[in-house]
Amino acid sequence: MPAMLSRRCADESDTLRLGALLGAALRARELPPLLITLHGDLGAGKTTLVRALLQSLGVRGRIKSPSYALVEPYTITIDGLEFKRSVQITAYHIDLYRFSSPEEWLDAGLGDVLDGRSLCLVEWPERAPGLPVADLDIRITTNDGVRDVLMRAGSSAGAAVIDWMASAAADA
Repeated sequence: MPAMLSRRCADESDTLRLGALLGAALRARELPPLLITLHGDLGAGKTTLVRALLQSLGVRGRIKSPSYALVEPYTITIDGLEFKRSVQITAYHIDLYRFSSPEEWLDAGLGDVLDGRSLCLVEWPERAPGLPVADLDIRITTNDGVRDVLMRAGSSAGAAVIDWMASAAADA
């Protein structure tokens, strides 16, 4: 089971496809509560990747960057689980770019959001020392418009997502 997955995205549509693949992996794993961190410079494609992921999970309407609001919550419905009914999970898209001190994320109440029961997608996690270890850490680097995306698992749940994505890509 690979603990890492690397992808090159030549353009925005490749980034959108990668986000949709990540969403498909989460859905295939019955959307476990995960902490996913996203690193990259401004404009690297973090929000683009998150937007595609959330859309692939059924979120409709505008999915905007949480830069000013800090947190954008989204409700995701999971159908057809073993009890044959729908379950809803909340996904939180969090942007820590505006933080300047390590305590700010706790003072903002984000420790409560990172409760282990939700899907948390955190941009700029390096601005919050003390943040729990991510289940899946995503690093996006850009060079001449090409995005190199490296995903690393920090838990068995994150490794299972990467394994599913690697298998799906091999089958394609």
